[in-house]
Amino acid sequence: MQATLPGRQLDGRYVTSAVLMTLLWWRQYMDSRLNNTVTVLRVALGLMATLAGLDKFFNLLANWEGYIAPVAQQFLPISAGAFMGIVGVIEFAVGITILAIRPSLGAFVASAWLILVAMNLVLGGHFDIAVRDVVLAIAAYTLAQLEQARASAPVVASGTRKGLVAAAIAGAVLAAASPTFAADRAATLHQDMRKLWTDHTVWTRDYIVAAADDRPDAQAAANRLMKNQEDIGNAVAGYYGQPAGQQLTALLKQHISIAVDLIKAAKAGDKAAQQQASDKWQQNAVDIATFLSKANPNWPKDALVNMMKAHLSTTTDEVVARLKHDYEADVRAYDAVYNHILMMADALSDGIVKQFPDKFKAS
Repeated sequence: MQATLPGRQLDGRYVTSAVLMTLLWWRQYMDSRLNNTVTVLRVALGLMATLAGLDKFFNLLANWEGYIAPVAQQFLPISAGAFMGIVGVIEFAVGITILAIRPSLGAFVASAWLILVAMNLVLGGHFDIAVRDVVLAIAAYTLAQLEQARASAPVVASGTRKGLVAAAIAGAVLAAASPTFAADRAATLHQDMRKLWTDHTVWTRDYIVAAADDRPDAQAAANRLMKNQEDIGNAVAGYYGQPAGQQLTALLKQHISIAVDLIKAAKAGDKAAQQQASDKWQQNAVDIATFLSKANPNWPKDALVNMMKAHLSTTTDEVVARLKHDYEADVRAYDAVYNHILMMADALSDGIVKQFPDKFKAS
């Protein structure tokens, strides 16, 4: 009779109990190593996303706005600072999801998010950082797959999960209420105001150049310039109401229309029409200054009149230089226009911050 060893039959073969126990031990050992590896990866990626999200409010690790590709900024409906605040909230939420809520879902989202970030970085010319984010995206995708593979095993204890979520919420509240975030709101206003008034000078210049040379794009530039006056009025309406915004838009459109008449008269050599337009332009500047000074006590009328007249003077120098084909003087004139408008934009922003401190202080 043939002797048999005690054991189990698998696929027609006998496996002894000792071998079976060895296999089970080896599987548990490998599972333990895998779990430790996955945990380290989860904590690293989760903390990375959470801290990066929080730093969007503080800019301690980097000037995050500098990584937005210029082509992407053109399509943003909000300022770069406000956009990075939204990015921070998303990254923060993804980080907490990876750490304590549903790691596989958070890791999948992080992977897709990092690919989008890498694409933006490529557009902005930051190729080295884009490569890093692609590698991180691969790591996040790997984590998602590993988490799904061990989904049946408990990942984080209930008490630990609640503690992490509570700490995360507290961190977000502190970040949003911090003086730095409040300062960012004021900085965002300054940035937005500078952009609006920079657009004012850019499209004015575009019209001057086109009109001086009888180019066919003059009307398109004029239309875009008129749109800029609506943008400025809408920005003011956010603080002073829609009627005030509409009134300012109307005054600024008069400012542009008179400038168009002045350029036409100067080009035609019609001194009488040029003087008439200049007088109307000066009165419109006073009207704008009077309107603004009544809206905000931090904008003294005399100071605003001087700023508006300086704007007219520098713009007139630009027009004259362009019509004379004195391009060196034309460039110098535009530099003066641009530098002055930035000062004026900052003065307007400072007045708004002083008048509405509650909108810019930490709550």
